[in-house]
Amino acid sequence: MLAAIEVSTLPGSVALLDLISGEEVGFISLPSELDSASALIPALEELLKQQALTASDLSVVAVSVGPGSFTGIRVGISTALGLGLPSQLYAFGISTLDGLVENFCHAGLEGEVLCLIDAQRNECFVGHYQVEKDAFYSLGPPAIWPIQQLNTLFKDRVWLVGPGAVKYEKELRINLGSRGILAFTQLHRPSASSIARLAYQRWKSGERPSLETLQPIYLRIPAADENA
Repeated sequence: MLAAIEVSTLPGSVALLDLISGEEVGFISLPSELDSASALIPALEELLKQQALTASDLSVVAVSVGPGSFTGIRVGISTALGLGLPSQLYAFGISTLDGLVENFCHAGLEGEVLCLIDAQRNECFVGHYQVEKDAFYSLGPPAIWPIQQLNTLFKDRVWLVGPGAVKYEKELRINLGSRGILAFTQLHRPSASSIARLAYQRWKSGERPSLETLQPIYLRIPAADENA
Protein backbone atom coordinates (compact mmCIF):
# COMPACT_ATOMS: atom_id res chain seq x y z
CA MET A 1 0.00 0.00 0.00
CA LEU A 2 1.14 3.55 -0.78
CA ALA A 3 0.32 6.56 1.42
CA ALA A 4 0.47 9.99 -0.23
CA ILE A 5 0.72 13.38 1.47
CA GLU A 6 0.09 16.82 -0.02
CA VAL A 7 0.40 19.73 2.40
CA SER A 8 2.65 22.09 0.43
CA THR A 9 -0.48 24.22 -0.14
CA LEU A 10 -3.76 24.66 1.71
CA PRO A 11 -6.01 22.83 2.08
CA GLY A 12 -3.93 19.67 2.21
CA SER A 13 -4.96 16.07 1.63
CA VAL A 14 -3.89 12.46 2.10
CA ALA A 15 -4.58 9.39 -0.03
CA LEU A 16 -4.05 5.63 -0.10
CA LEU A 17 -3.26 3.71 -3.29
CA ASP A 18 -3.13 -0.05 -3.78
CA LEU A 19 0.24 -0.96 -5.30
CA ILE A 20 -1.19 -4.14 -6.85
CA SER A 21 -4.22 -2.69 -8.63
CA GLY A 22 -2.95 0.88 -8.98
CA GLU A 23 -6.31 2.12 -7.69
CA GLU A 24 -6.88 4.78 -5.07
CA VAL A 25 -8.64 3.21 -2.09
CA GLY A 26 -8.99 6.21 0.20
CA PHE A 27 -8.79 10.01 0.27
CA ILE A 28 -9.25 12.64 2.97
CA SER A 29 -9.18 16.40 2.49
CA LEU A 30 -7.76 18.29 5.46
CA PRO A 31 -9.81 21.11 7.00
CA SER A 32 -8.63 24.39 5.50
CA GLU A 33 -8.99 26.21 8.82
CA LEU A 34 -6.45 23.94 10.55
CA ASP A 35 -2.70 24.03 10.06
CA SER A 36 -1.05 21.01 8.47
CA ALA A 37 0.89 20.02 11.58
CA SER A 38 -2.23 19.49 13.71
CA ALA A 39 -4.44 17.89 11.05
CA LEU A 40 -2.11 15.64 9.09
CA ILE A 41 -1.39 12.77 11.50
CA PRO A 42 -5.06 12.33 12.56
CA ALA A 43 -6.08 12.30 8.90
CA LEU A 44 -3.52 9.59 8.07
CA GLU A 45 -4.65 7.53 11.06
CA GLU A 46 -8.29 7.86 10.01
CA LEU A 47 -7.46 6.93 6.41
CA LEU A 48 -5.74 3.73 7.52
CA LYS A 49 -8.53 2.95 9.96
CA GLN A 50 -11.15 3.25 7.21
CA GLN A 51 -9.37 0.47 5.31
CA ALA A 52 -8.71 -1.64 8.42
CA LEU A 53 -4.99 -1.05 7.98
CA THR A 54 -2.09 0.12 10.14
CA ALA A 55 1.19 1.83 9.30
CA SER A 56 2.83 -1.60 9.13
CA ASP A 57 0.74 -2.35 6.01
CA LEU A 58 2.46 0.44 4.08
CA SER A 59 5.31 -0.23 1.66
CA VAL A 60 5.67 3.24 0.14
CA VAL A 61 5.17 6.84 1.18
CA ALA A 62 4.92 9.71 -1.31
CA VAL A 63 4.95 13.40 -0.42
CA SER A 64 4.79 16.68 -2.29
CA VAL A 65 8.10 18.49 -1.76
CA GLY A 66 7.23 21.92 -3.11
CA PRO A 67 7.46 24.59 -4.21
CA GLY A 68 4.80 25.99 -1.91
CA SER A 69 4.43 26.86 1.75
CA PHE A 70 7.77 26.53 3.57
CA THR A 71 5.97 25.28 6.69
CA GLY A 72 3.76 22.88 4.73
CA ILE A 73 6.72 21.41 2.86
CA ARG A 74 8.64 20.83 6.09
CA VAL A 75 5.63 19.30 7.83
CA GLY A 76 4.94 17.00 4.88
CA ILE A 77 8.51 15.72 4.61
CA SER A 78 8.88 15.35 8.38
CA THR A 79 5.66 13.34 8.55
CA ALA A 80 6.76 11.15 5.64
CA LEU A 81 10.06 10.48 7.44
CA GLY A 82 8.29 9.69 10.70
CA LEU A 83 5.91 7.34 8.90
CA GLY A 84 8.64 5.65 6.91
CA LEU A 85 11.56 5.30 9.33
CA PRO A 86 10.26 2.40 11.51
CA SER A 87 9.89 0.11 8.49
CA GLN A 88 12.30 1.91 6.15
CA LEU A 89 9.60 2.52 3.55
CA TYR A 90 10.42 3.48 0.01
CA ALA A 91 9.83 7.21 -0.39
CA PHE A 92 8.93 9.32 -3.41
CA GLY A 93 9.35 13.10 -3.31
CA ILE A 94 7.02 14.59 -5.92
CA SER A 95 7.10 18.18 -7.18
CA THR A 96 3.91 20.04 -6.32
CA LEU A 97 3.98 21.54 -9.83
CA ASP A 98 4.18 18.05 -11.33
CA GLY A 99 1.20 17.13 -9.19
CA LEU A 100 -0.78 20.04 -10.65
CA VAL A 101 -0.03 19.13 -14.25
CA GLU A 102 -0.94 15.52 -13.44
CA ASN A 103 -4.39 16.84 -12.38
CA PHE A 104 -4.70 18.38 -15.84
CA CYS A 105 -3.41 15.29 -17.64
CA HIS A 106 -5.62 12.91 -15.62
CA ALA A 107 -8.67 14.93 -16.68
CA GLY A 108 -7.93 13.98 -20.29
CA LEU A 109 -6.93 17.49 -21.38
CA GLU A 110 -4.04 18.38 -23.69
CA GLY A 111 -2.00 21.44 -24.60
CA GLU A 112 0.61 23.83 -23.23
CA VAL A 113 0.18 24.45 -19.51
CA LEU A 114 1.48 26.90 -16.91
CA CYS A 115 1.09 25.53 -13.39
CA LEU A 116 1.01 28.42 -10.93
CA ILE A 117 1.47 28.42 -7.16
CA ASP A 118 1.34 31.70 -5.28
CA ALA A 119 4.82 32.89 -4.26
CA GLN A 120 3.55 36.19 -2.78
CA ARG A 121 4.96 39.58 -3.94
CA ASN A 122 2.77 39.36 -7.08
CA GLU A 123 4.83 36.38 -8.21
CA CYS A 124 4.21 32.68 -8.78
CA PHE A 125 6.17 29.47 -8.66
CA VAL A 126 5.78 28.35 -12.26
CA GLY A 127 5.96 24.97 -13.95
CA HIS A 128 5.82 25.06 -17.78
CA TYR A 129 4.60 21.85 -19.43
CA GLN A 130 3.34 20.27 -22.62
CA VAL A 131 0.57 17.74 -22.07
CA GLU A 132 -0.16 15.11 -24.67
CA LYS A 133 -2.44 12.08 -24.48
CA ASP A 134 -1.80 10.36 -21.12
CA ALA A 135 1.61 12.03 -20.68
CA PHE A 136 3.32 15.33 -19.96
CA TYR A 137 6.83 16.71 -20.19
CA SER A 138 8.50 19.82 -18.86
CA LEU A 139 9.35 22.73 -21.16
CA GLY A 140 11.77 24.27 -18.66
CA PRO A 141 12.88 24.14 -15.03
CA PRO A 142 10.52 25.42 -12.31
CA ALA A 143 11.10 29.08 -11.51
CA ILE A 144 9.64 32.19 -9.89
CA TRP A 145 8.00 34.60 -12.34
CA PRO A 146 6.23 37.95 -11.88
CA ILE A 147 2.62 37.78 -13.05
CA GLN A 148 3.30 40.58 -15.56
CA GLN A 149 6.03 38.56 -17.31
CA LEU A 150 4.25 35.24 -17.84
CA ASN A 151 3.30 36.29 -21.38
CA THR A 152 6.97 35.89 -22.38
CA LEU A 153 6.92 32.16 -21.65
CA PHE A 154 4.69 31.07 -24.54
CA LYS A 155 3.75 32.10 -28.09
CA ASP A 156 0.14 31.18 -28.74
CA ARG A 157 -2.34 30.06 -26.07
CA VAL A 158 -1.75 28.35 -22.76
CA TRP A 159 -3.80 26.69 -20.03
CA LEU A 160 -3.47 28.19 -16.53
CA VAL A 161 -3.71 25.77 -13.62
CA GLY A 162 -3.18 26.07 -9.88
CA PRO A 163 -3.94 28.17 -6.80
CA GLY A 164 -1.81 31.00 -8.22
CA ALA A 165 -4.07 31.13 -11.28
CA VAL A 166 -7.08 31.49 -8.99
CA LYS A 167 -5.52 34.17 -6.77
CA TYR A 168 -4.24 36.27 -9.68
CA GLU A 169 -7.09 35.61 -12.11
CA LYS A 170 -7.86 39.31 -12.61
CA GLU A 171 -4.21 40.21 -13.30
CA LEU A 172 -3.78 37.23 -15.62
CA ARG A 173 -6.84 38.18 -17.66
CA ILE A 174 -5.49 41.71 -18.02
CA ASN A 175 -1.97 40.62 -18.99
CA LEU A 176 -2.73 37.55 -21.08
CA GLY A 177 -6.20 38.28 -22.45
CA SER A 178 -7.61 35.43 -24.54
CA ARG A 179 -4.17 33.80 -24.74
CA GLY A 180 -4.57 32.49 -21.19
CA ILE A 181 -7.23 29.82 -20.62
CA LEU A 182 -8.20 29.22 -17.01
CA ALA A 183 -8.61 25.50 -16.33
CA PHE A 184 -11.66 23.96 -14.67
CA THR A 185 -12.12 24.77 -10.99
CA GLN A 186 -11.47 21.25 -9.67
CA LEU A 187 -8.03 21.12 -11.32
CA HIS A 188 -6.55 24.08 -9.44
CA ARG A 189 -6.02 22.35 -6.12
CA PRO A 190 -2.88 20.26 -5.56
CA SER A 191 -4.02 16.83 -4.42
CA ALA A 192 -2.61 13.78 -2.68
CA SER A 193 -4.34 11.73 -5.39
CA SER A 194 -2.09 13.13 -8.13
CA ILE A 195 0.97 12.71 -5.88
CA ALA A 196 -0.01 9.06 -5.41
CA ARG A 197 -0.50 8.47 -9.16
CA LEU A 198 2.88 9.97 -10.05
CA ALA A 199 4.65 7.93 -7.36
CA TYR A 200 2.89 4.79 -8.60
CA GLN A 201 4.09 5.42 -12.15
CA ARG A 202 7.66 5.64 -10.90
CA TRP A 203 7.15 2.55 -8.73
CA LYS A 204 5.93 0.58 -11.76
CA SER A 205 9.00 1.68 -13.73
CA GLY A 206 11.21 0.05 -11.09
CA GLU A 207 12.27 2.99 -8.92
CA ARG A 208 12.82 2.19 -5.24
CA PRO A 209 14.03 5.44 -3.60
CA SER A 210 14.94 5.57 0.07
CA LEU A 211 13.80 8.09 2.66
CA GLU A 212 17.17 9.83 2.38
CA THR A 213 16.21 11.04 -1.10
CA LEU A 214 13.43 13.32 0.16
CA GLN A 215 14.54 16.91 -0.44
CA PRO A 216 12.44 20.09 -0.46
CA ILE A 217 12.03 22.26 -3.54
CA TYR A 218 11.90 25.83 -2.23
CA LEU A 219 13.04 28.04 -5.20
CA ARG A 220 13.16 30.92 -2.70
CA ILE A 221 14.75 30.89 0.73
CA PRO A 222 12.40 31.42 3.71
CA ALA A 223 11.67 35.02 4.65
CA ALA A 224 13.33 34.54 8.04
CA ASP A 225 16.55 33.55 6.32
CA GLU A 226 16.27 36.49 3.90
CA ASN A 227 15.88 38.89 6.82
CA ALA A 228 18.90 37.34 8.54
